Amino acid sequence: MTISSPDPRETARKIQSQWLQAVSSIGQNVIADAIGVSAPTISRFCSEPDHMERACLVLAAAGLKIVPQGVKCVSHRTMQAYKHLAAEYMRQHVEPGVLSWDESEV
Repeated sequence: MTISSPDPRETARKIQSQWLQAVSSIGQNVIADAIGVSAPTISRFCSEPDHMERACLVLAAAGLKIVPQGVKCVSHRTMQAYKHLAAEYMRQHVEPGVLSWDESEV
């Protein structure tokens, strides 16, 4: 792990929060049916500290995170390039008066 890497415990807490929100949103019964276990099994897994916390720590220590299925992830370098291109476009195509909130200037 490099100096600039986030603390795995903090990342694990974020993963656990996302995980619990997803389980709450989707529902334990739906998840249980999807993986072939009972809803109480999902409930126990989510409520027993050792199980979920350890799983989240393993993900965090491995440098992984969870994201919704519909989300596409890009590298930090790619995101910086997108931001640079967007800023260049805005600098070249947006006139200062267009963004004014003062109605007297319209």
